[in-house]
Amino acid sequence: MINKLKVLGEYIQQNEGDSNPLGLNVTLETANVIVLDFNITNDKSCFERIDTIEFDSSKRKEILYKNVPGNNVSPFPTIFFDKTKIGGSLEKLLRILKKCKEDSPALKSLFVVYQNALNNFVKHKEEIDDDNDLFSFAEKPSKNEFKNIGNYVSNDRVEGTNNFITNLCTIRINNEFIGETSYFQNIINKFQQSSDSEYYKKYGKTSIGNDIKCYTCGKIAEKLYGFCDTFKFYSANEEAYIAGGFQKTKTWKNYPVCPVCANQLRLAREKLNENFNRYFYGNKYLLIPVATLDKCDFYQDLQDIEEEFHDLSLNKEQENNRLRQMEMEDDVFETLSRQKDQATFTFLFYKASNSEFKILQEAEDILPSRFQKIIEAKRIVEDCDEFKNLKGLYKKGEFHNLSFNFGIIKTFFPSSFNNDFLDISTKILKGQKMSKSFITHQITEHLAKGFRNEALYHDIEKAMIFFKFLYELNLINQTKGKTEVNMENKYEDYFQKHPEFYDADWKKVVFLTGVLAQNVMDIQYRERKATPFRSRLNGLKLDHRAIKRLLPESIEKLEQYKSNYYRDLEENIALLMESGEPELKLQSVDEISFYFAMGMNLNKQFKTQSEKGENNE
Repeated sequence: MINKLKVLGEYIQQNEGDSNPLGLNVTLETANVIVLDFNITNDKSCFERIDTIEFDSSKRKEILYKNVPGNNVSPFPTIFFDKTKIGGSLEKLLRILKKCKEDSPALKSLFVVYQNALNNFVKHKEEIDDDNDLFSFAEKPSKNEFKNIGNYVSNDRVEGTNNFITNLCTIRINNEFIGETSYFQNIINKFQQSSDSEYYKKYGKTSIGNDIKCYTCGKIAEKLYGFCDTFKFYSANEEAYIAGGFQKTKTWKNYPVCPVCANQLRLAREKLNENFNRYFYGNKYLLIPVATLDKCDFYQDLQDIEEEFHDLSLNKEQENNRLRQMEMEDDVFETLSRQKDQATFTFLFYKASNSEFKILQEAEDILPSRFQKIIEAKRIVEDCDEFKNLKGLYKKGEFHNLSFNFGIIKTFFPSSFNNDFLDISTKILKGQKMSKSFITHQITEHLAKGFRNEALYHDIEKAMIFFKFLYELNLINQTKGKTEVNMENKYEDYFQKHPEFYDADWKKVVFLTGVLAQNVMDIQYRERKATPFRSRLNGLKLDHRAIKRLLPESIEKLEQYKSNYYRDLEENIALLMESGEPELKLQSVDEISFYFAMGMNLNKQFKTQSEKGENNE
């Protein structure tokens, strides 16, 4: 993956230069900025007022907000303002201003004013109800009134989501922000001149190697950096018994990166975070586009992809909107499928924290033609009648068609099985075979639980479309069994429509036994408003013995209710049992239970007016 980032960074550097030399946060789109206004005249500073502005990308180079890990601080006095720890946030701002006044002596008087205010806050903390009254005890110029800083914190939510708006805090001097005022020009210049220091200075240590090969480009460089954690794949906080021992000064032995590559990796990271960072059913992923050939015009392709993706942003909160999520997934795949096969795409699923970047799964080098196959398979399986006009599928009382999407996989592999969900998803993207028995087991476990709770909803249809999708893409193996019984009836007509499911007599007999059992329970409910026959289904955990006994038991119940309209069905089950029983005995409980559940779910497809009072089928 590092090589892909380097190549991407090269294209960006060649065509855009370094549009973000200060390494500012480029992902923040909106925020409430608390502005502390100061006035400096003749080297004397005074606090004027507290103000707020609404942040957008046009103000990025004015307020200079940087992400910094852990307890480190930005070189610029703009911070994330924690509304639950206001005092702590303003202590961090003091630390930044202390460093600033060392690099720019003209800021010394401002630092003193701010420090006095904070010292008064600490001194009188017991007299203050909360942290919000920072400047209540500061010495006030007679012409100004210090406001309660807590009144300027936003508790609003980002429009269309449940996320709270981010609060930032910055300073403004003589009505000019940090990026505009001359008071910070020396600090900005100094940072730019030593911007590489973040790659070799950390934890109070310096890690620089000399005259060895760079890990990414393979060229021998005069100096190489040891802390180039583009993404935090490893930590240098602890020692370990590998090259360099993770001794902080020798980490360049583990992962040496030359200055050129370090900058290119940063450019790639910023591009991905800004334009290709997305959510996928509770997981974050980076979509990494890479040219398949050494193309001088790939940057134009990259711009085209960026433009198409501009409106395809799905945030975490929108994931609760199932229809929006499905539409977005379709749009992303459609967009990728339209690209030329001169580019590939890597899906990097990850989990990030301040100190770690953990790769969960990686689907590398997916061609646009692969997305075309996925879309075509999706179109084919969705065309089945069983998946159309399902009541209550997405909204109670409404009818919708069932569409295949990766959320269906999530139905059977929820958060507790997230690694399996991502493993299956990446295999679909890459076109790799997967274990049918493992998937069948997980599905039947889910169906059995729903059966016990009488809450299956449309999960059986979802399991069916999932399997049909995998069959269509040839991602699971089919094991064709013995088919000796030839029928010419509505049941065989149905089987012929779904040959991938019903390629053995044992599968047909289990399916039809499920149809018959559900018919029994439908009649029981009509007569008694209860379905005691459910207790004979072993909680939907069935083996070949259970299937064999259910035929006579079902017939007996139907005769008791004088409602045996299914003699033709019973005869077909008996014929299929005679042919399919030897293979049926070899099947797992999971396979048998799944086919039985499908039969239960689809029994209404085969009903006629007979059930309503006629004496034969």
